[in-house]
Amino acid sequence: MTETRPDMPRQPLRARGRSRYEALLDAVDALLADSPPALISLQDVARQAKAPLASVYHYFPNSTAAFLGLAQRYHSLFEAVYEEPIATVPDSWPELIRLLIQRSRRVYDAYPTTMRLFLGADVAGRIREADLDANRQFGQHQYKLLRQYYVIPEDPSLIEKLAISVTITDAIWSLSYIRHGRLTDEMVEEAVQAKEAYLAAYIPLRARRREEGPEDREASESNQH
Repeated sequence: MTETRPDMPRQPLRARGRSRYEALLDAVDALLADSPPALISLQDVARQAKAPLASVYHYFPNSTAAFLGLAQRYHSLFEAVYEEPIATVPDSWPELIRLLIQRSRRVYDAYPTTMRLFLGADVAGRIREADLDANRQFGQHQYKLLRQYYVIPEDPSLIEKLAISVTITDAIWSLSYIRHGRLTDEMVEEAVQAKEAYLAAYIPLRARRREEGPEDREASESNQH
């Protein structure tokens, strides 16, 4: 049985309710562009959305729930990073990791409020918790891609290592946002190098690119032992 937390947004199932819900998230997003989360109330959301306060409370029992709803919206954009086709598979897994990091950076650049929501100095604990949960999902996606494209033995513990590497990247990007108000090229490169150095302790740098199809995976891995 799934526990329902009092700070979770109530996502509607019907199209009309979904439209109202998304409009409220748009209002939260607009407010966050100008103010830190601690200064935004549900009353502010109602005024921004030109909606009754009761309607806001219907979907968001408190302001934390409103920010969680926005976090869920943006986490879906980061999820899409892993669904985007890879036209040319890089020769090495560090190059693939670099590609994925650059894609994530584009999401932050395209939607600046994501930086305040996930990387700011005053990120709420509940948002941080949700972000760490998302990092575990991103770790699973990265594990799947690495195993799909490179000859890497099956090792589910790598999923947690990859999740940690995402958190390392976030920490460096948070420092960039707090210092500069944006992600600088220099700090993005620092994040790339830190992630690669951490993962190199668990994944062979010389793991070769997988040339055969998925059905040959077990045979390929047996040959490297």
